Amino acid sequence: MTEQKYDVAILGSGITGSILAAILARNGVKTLLIEQGVHPRFAIGESTVPETTFHFRLLAARYGVPELNNLSTYTKLRRRVATTCGVKRNFSFVFHRANEKHRPEECCQMATLSPPLGPDMHMFRQDVDSYLLNVAASYGATVRQQTDVTEVTIDGGVRMKTRTGEEFQCEYVVDAGGPKAPLAELFGLRETPCPLKTSSRGLYTHMAGVKPFDACTAAQSVHQLPSAMSQGTLHHIFEGGWMWVIPFDNHPASTNQLCSVGLLLDPKIHPPTTVSPEEEFRGFIARYPALADQFAHASAIRPWIRASRLQFSSTKCVGDRFCLVPHAFAFVDPLFSSGLTVSMSAINMLAWRLIRAKADGNYALDRFLPIDARVKSNIAYFDSLVSRSYVAFANFNLWNAWYRVWALGTVYGALGVLEALGHYLETGDPVVFDACEEAPFSGAQASELPEYRALFERAGAEIDRVQQGKLDPEEASLRIFAALKESGLWPKPWKALTRGVRSPGLATVPELGPFLKWVRKDAPECLRKNYFVHFGMKRMISMVFQDFAAEARHGLSSFGLLARDFARGYNMDWAERRALPPPRQ
Repeated sequence: MTEQKYDVAILGSGITGSILAAILARNGVKTLLIEQGVHPRFAIGESTVPETTFHFRLLAARYGVPELNNLSTYTKLRRRVATTCGVKRNFSFVFHRANEKHRPEECCQMATLSPPLGPDMHMFRQDVDSYLLNVAASYGATVRQQTDVTEVTIDGGVRMKTRTGEEFQCEYVVDAGGPKAPLAELFGLRETPCPLKTSSRGLYTHMAGVKPFDACTAAQSVHQLPSAMSQGTLHHIFEGGWMWVIPFDNHPASTNQLCSVGLLLDPKIHPPTTVSPEEEFRGFIARYPALADQFAHASAIRPWIRASRLQFSSTKCVGDRFCLVPHAFAFVDPLFSSGLTVSMSAINMLAWRLIRAKADGNYALDRFLPIDARVKSNIAYFDSLVSRSYVAFANFNLWNAWYRVWALGTVYGALGVLEALGHYLETGDPVVFDACEEAPFSGAQASELPEYRALFERAGAEIDRVQQGKLDPEEASLRIFAALKESGLWPKPWKALTRGVRSPGLATVPELGPFLKWVRKDAPECLRKNYFVHFGMKRMISMVFQDFAAEARHGLSSFGLLARDFARGYNMDWAERRALPPPRQ
């Protein structure tokens, strides 16, 4: 059988593999995209954050793939990719006590960006992944579905064989195969036991008939969150775990009635059971009245998936002539929707190296080693963030303090990507993207900004003392608030840094103006010199007019929705949902 030759082979055609394939093919790299299964297919990793959507913008501009920009806001996604996706206007966290009604004051929220930089989205992955696969094919990537790679030999190049006997030759291979990454298995790269601090098991599915949580709790005038909880990614938290609720039907233009639901549990507190996943889920939510209400009429529309432990890790991300993208290298936990952020950052580092290697024939390991260091650093950061979060879940006041540390990281991490993009749009010089690999912009969630990292470690040490039984959670929460205040990183235009104020407020353009002014004029020097230097209010206002013009072409209804979202954070879209089906008999 004739051996087929390519520059780069990518194993796995999910969102990361297809984006990389599109970028490489668009830039003259002969690319093979191999998929064990077939599209469309179920996948999680559905919730985005601004740092991820800004990466989509950056990748589109840097590598000339404008289709990636269609993933940068919910408005563009539903208009140009799929109407089956949902909108994400916030991260909401609702604390629950077993066998007690939910207390409205025990919830908190971090708003995501409003137009034109947002809103974020809930991606119905089977449609988004199919779209991206087609984009890769349209730029010339060769796509092979239902193809299993069984042998990989690296010796001055890469040779691969499939289960059916086909042979491929390439200069470099990228594994984007997720937990079942072929290279990790073939090369024995998995670490056993997994050394990550986070330990969680999970069960998840897509459901129909999930009631908006806003209909299960007190009115906004009581809970005082600035955005409807069903308008974003809802996190139910309780001792020993959390649950995600990601609706795809939470926008008037959505054509999808489903909701993604996942239950994540610390096995030390909630040991594995022998009952079916459905029975375990029903038995668990029965202990929490508000959850029982939200899922009273809900039913799974596909089999539940249960994982005994979600975490895995590998000895290396990069080797001679190969790279494992982050989700093939390691996984921490779905909390904070961090997976796509780490993956897009790695794609940005990997793509230009492969394009340059194609041009000069140099695939030496040293060229790719910085990716290994960066991915490992990002995974370690999120492991520390998430493992401490599982400790904080047990006490609302502790969580109400700890989540604010994460909130600062996610905001400044996103601004770092936006700054690099703004510098490029200002100069047109791709050399400015080098800053993405230099501190403070190199680490996910501003983890390489020294002042933020110092705050993170100081606050994290308080969580560690709680876990060790050396500090009361209430005292730890007060110490974290003190650390936040002393850091100077909490923006003055945000609401007061107190326990009683449980959200920093909205992120609409009217609210962003004072925030931008504070960063430029009154913030600590580490913020003034790094953020909003090349991306400011003039560019945002220009984007506002572009968005309004685009929506006006589609009619008054679309224009009206955009105008509402531009100025307001809270809406009653959830109250207009179709009636729930009758209870199951």
